Amino acid sequence: MAERYYYSIASGSTGNCGLYMADGTAILIDLGVSLRKITTALAGLGLGLADISAVLLTHEHIDHVKGLPMFLKKAKAPVFASHGTAEALAAKEPSCADRLNEFDSGEAFWVRNVDIATFATPHDAAESVGYILEHGSHRFGFATDLGFVPREAADLLRGCETVVLESNHDPHMLQAGPYPYTLKMRVAGPAGHLSNPDCAVFAADLVRHGTRNLVLAHLSEKNNMPALALQQTVSALHGLPDCAVQVAPRDGMDAPVLFGEEALCSLSG
Repeated sequence: MAERYYYSIASGSTGNCGLYMADGTAILIDLGVSLRKITTALAGLGLGLADISAVLLTHEHIDHVKGLPMFLKKAKAPVFASHGTAEALAAKEPSCADRLNEFDSGEAFWVRNVDIATFATPHDAAESVGYILEHGSHRFGFATDLGFVPREAADLLRGCETVVLESNHDPHMLQAGPYPYTLKMRVAGPAGHLSNPDCAVFAADLVRHGTRNLVLAHLSEKNNMPALALQQTVSALHGLPDCAVQVAPRDGMDAPVLFGEEALCSLSG
């Protein structure tokens, strides 16, 4: 297995969890599925809970923290969350409070040999954040659950060689779909989720600034299709420097996304 990679364990409306690996430092981003599913995925990569160096939570919604209570019982790795996220989680489950390492959005910290920067994301949560993880010369960006891409987030994500970026919904499918009107407005609003067209526009901006690996994530099960999300972004990158684009599937990836000079394992859906 490559020393540096990203592996999506789950991605979408029903649960989100990913693994970032850099030279022995294993960091889980979100715990939105059962601990059993997480441990099964880790085992497939030759890892166990004892190998996890840290967990980074983006926000407190259930599709990002479903597996947190059991993880806290079974694992010793530190769990990082913004102050707002930590307060929201502690209000629901007071026993979580003592295990959460809190930070302000915009604050930076480190986990072993990985430098981590945080940035606020516009989402209807207590204090939703995204992350930049830097190891050596490689910068990795993670940005999901955002109604739009704020300037500060964009500035941090530019220059990341690998970016996991939300491509949540197709606007036409959302409007014609089964959601009630209020939920449609929430999803499409500035504190909701990034659409395929908005993702594609920002993806082109990222590629102009050095991004060479893109993973489209957090696709809606009812309001999107992997082929639509992929086609929209790939079309927006026409004529730009080469960039490998793939869609994070609802369940685990077939193979990790390799960083640096390693070949990118291609996956389209």
